[in-house]
Amino acid sequence: MPLRIAIIGAGNLGSWLAVHLANAGHAVHLCVRRDPGPLHVHGFPLLTLPHYLDSGPPADFAFLTTKTYDNPVALSRVNAPVLAAIQNGLTQPGIPVLSYVYIESQNGVRHAFPPPRPHVTVPPGTPLPALFRDTPIQLLEDPDFVSAAWRKMLHNCISNPLTALAGRGLEILREPLYRDWAEQILAESLPLATAAGASVDPAQILDTLASYPPGTRTSMLQDRLLGKPLELAALNGYLVALGIRYQMPTPVNRDLLSRLGYPLPFRV
Repeated sequence: MPLRIAIIGAGNLGSWLAVHLANAGHAVHLCVRRDPGPLHVHGFPLLTLPHYLDSGPPADFAFLTTKTYDNPVALSRVNAPVLAAIQNGLTQPGIPVLSYVYIESQNGVRHAFPPPRPHVTVPPGTPLPALFRDTPIQLLEDPDFVSAAWRKMLHNCISNPLTALAGRGLEILREPLYRDWAEQILAESLPLATAAGASVDPAQILDTLASYPPGTRTSMLQDRLLGKPLELAALNGYLVALGIRYQMPTPVNRDLLSRLGYPLPFRV
């Protein structure tokens, strides 16, 4: 049954999601800071959707796709009884959705790099499988969602800062220098995941990252190249803060943050 769906944010991910859901027959509108204009996602015709600079009309379902540092304003635009958040980090509001698809804009067209696993992972028992049923978006329900969320967290804590520092895509993780750096991040971060009750296989994370097509650019790499703020507080900054809480040293993550100009110390 078609639903009224609000997409909070019309960046690369929000636009990609909106086009897929609209083409599946849902009534989609955007809640944004400015007019996004027609949405052009590779493989789909140009699409213009209603947009609102505030909360917009009532919806059945809302997706939060903004950066975590924009949440105070973005959450005020939610006008739906069910909220799902496709964001980085471990503290998403509503239903957490883990995305493994990387999207970038090339000459105004959003291109999605095919992920080596389902596009999104969600906890069991949510309405999301039915929502995505008529789309090409592949969804995995993981009964051990705590571990799934930590796998994605560590995936992001490697891929985002390292590509931002290198100025290149995920192909860097096939090189010995960056593979070794990634292993150091994991070795330091796994005790935090274990303390949080997660079971994480570091080889699985590294193999997933190495299997993306060459040229796959993370959102943090794209943001750094565009001079935008970096979403470090929800990623490596959060790991450093957990290290403070659990009294576990995090020098590798601290070094990454310092190289990217992020201030210390942290609080959780």
